[in-house]
Amino acid sequence: MVITKITSGLGNQLFQYALGRHLALQGKTSLWFDLRYFHQEYATDTVRKFKLDRFTIPYNLLDSSPWLYAAKATRLLPGRSLRPLIDTRSEADFHFDPAVVRPAAPFTILWGFWQSEKYFADSAAQIRQELTFNRPLGDTFLAYQQQIAQAEVPISVHIRRGDYVTHPEFSQSFGFVGLDYYQKALARLTGQFPNATFFLFSDDPNWVQANIHTEQPHVLVTNTGPDADLDDLQLMSLCRHHVIANSSFSWWGAWLNPHPNKQVIAPQRWFANKPWDTKDLVPASWLRL
Repeated sequence: MVITKITSGLGNQLFQYALGRHLALQGKTSLWFDLRYFHQEYATDTVRKFKLDRFTIPYNLLDSSPWLYAAKATRLLPGRSLRPLIDTRSEADFHFDPAVVRPAAPFTILWGFWQSEKYFADSAAQIRQELTFNRPLGDTFLAYQQQIAQAEVPISVHIRRGDYVTHPEFSQSFGFVGLDYYQKALARLTGQFPNATFFLFSDDPNWVQANIHTEQPHVLVTNTGPDADLDDLQLMSLCRHHVIANSSFSWWGAWLNPHPNKQVIAPQRWFANKPWDTKDLVPASWLRL
């Protein structure tokens, strides 16, 4: 069995699922989620909720520590220790580590964020196909969906500010990528696609209205409610091309778009003050600006 610890926001949850699903497929075994993160409070983290249950994906839920499951299994194997049965894989570096995707042990436990397509590239087609949404769709969503379908060249633009501006830790480690990045990205895509319609997604719509200016047709998407993030993610994936933020959330909004000729623009600077190597974060076919 493959056990993956699910943490943080929707984008990180999807990365954690994708690696776990890949290893489970590779080893022809089951995937289990450890959700203890969501049963605790963290003073330095933004409050998040488990959202993978909104997708039609295969998984099981642990009802106790993964170590307890492994310990119970060894009782069926007299004389065997835990060491050869359990393989705990923790994220040592931000860049891709090929050792992580080696075949799974009888109990493989994953602890990390795994923010690279390389961790699940061999299963990417199946994972993308399985990540369909399993939830009712509201009238507001359906109206935006129709606008995207009617646009000749719909382009999603994700502007993340929120905790990247207000949170003491996240504003220092991530930080807002800046207005200049969006101005350059929109200018580039406007030149390529004169018939583009920009669909603007943001957790700070007032800032977007005051600062993002374009002569192109554009729509400020303002979903509300407990599943507004899922609405945004699904609508992003329906667009033809994408401008993403330094955010795993809009990374997935672009990645879930199955079109082989999509253009995705991502920021060159992902972290404000971290020395982490992000060369494997963005797929090779995407443009960093």
